[in-house]
Amino acid sequence: MTAMVQAAHGEELVAEERPVAALGGEDVRVDIEVCGLNHLDLWLKRGDTGDRLSLPRVPGSDILGTVGAVGELVEHVGVGDRVLVYPGRSCGQCGQCRAGRESACRSFEVLGYGFDGGYATSITVSKNDVFRVPASSGAGWGAVPVSYITAWNAMVVKAGLTAGETVAVWGAAGGLGNAALRIATAIGAEAIAVVSSDAKEAWLRENGWAGTVIVRDEATARQVRGVTGGRGVDVVLDHVGAATWMESIRMLATRGRLAFCGVTTGHEAVTDLRHVFGKQLSIHGTWLGDRRDLAAVVDLLSSHPEALPVVERSFPLDEANRAQKLLADGDHSGKVVLTVG
Repeated sequence: MTAMVQAAHGEELVAEERPVAALGGEDVRVDIEVCGLNHLDLWLKRGDTGDRLSLPRVPGSDILGTVGAVGELVEHVGVGDRVLVYPGRSCGQCGQCRAGRESACRSFEVLGYGFDGGYATSITVSKNDVFRVPASSGAGWGAVPVSYITAWNAMVVKAGLTAGETVAVWGAAGGLGNAALRIATAIGAEAIAVVSSDAKEAWLRENGWAGTVIVRDEATARQVRGVTGGRGVDVVLDHVGAATWMESIRMLATRGRLAFCGVTTGHEAVTDLRHVFGKQLSIHGTWLGDRRDLAAVVDLLSSHPEALPVVERSFPLDEANRAQKLLADGDHSGKVVLTVG
């Protein structure tokens, strides 16, 4: 098989021919069709996050493909099925794993970051990690796993967002933020999109968003409270970190919930604790999500295809370096994907 490999931190990816992994009885070989890009790919390239990373590594956490072969103990999928791959692995034996909370396992690793991922023509994974999707699945499905299960776990599972409630979503034109926006709408919640520029608002409008949009400024919380009649929102989805932390807390209503899942602007933030106990707030941290979150997302998107991500740009596998450069430049909205085969 062909793979694009991160051989050393700070360097460009290189193409390699690698042997196809042997197929065990409980394994599934997936012929990759689409691999979505995430900021994890850029963190792997830089190697400066403090995580224990081993190279060489094949990046890529979001995989849509067709089942090419199955082991003799695999029953729930067959050759020719379209599938998504769960983007993580864990020990499978600890209490967290047995409870279905794989992402809380102390041995948890992310696909394409801790072990080889989807910048390749095929991958062999456990039968537990493949989830069948509609046969007509388009490229948008290939950008689902990381963003959607993170948003689902943070916003719905942890923070308990339900139909009729209101959620403010930071970075609503980006991959994770837009996933949260679309999930919230699909489950019947009212979403307020927070973006960084007029251009991002225009992109949302061009892609069908008819709800409230707030362009971020030094008084974003005041704007959010203004459109909610001074009450604030039930949930905030924040994946930005230090730059937005206190604004997120200020825009929450009494007994509001902060769903937090990212530190792209830094990991150290000052908290005015009076808001936390005075408004009886709760804060929920999420690192990716679990297999059952991916199963729930597949069910949701199968019945609400309008909630699938928008693919902004697509590159062939051998142009993965160009795709990563576009992602790193940050001057885009929606998702960037690689098309394979």
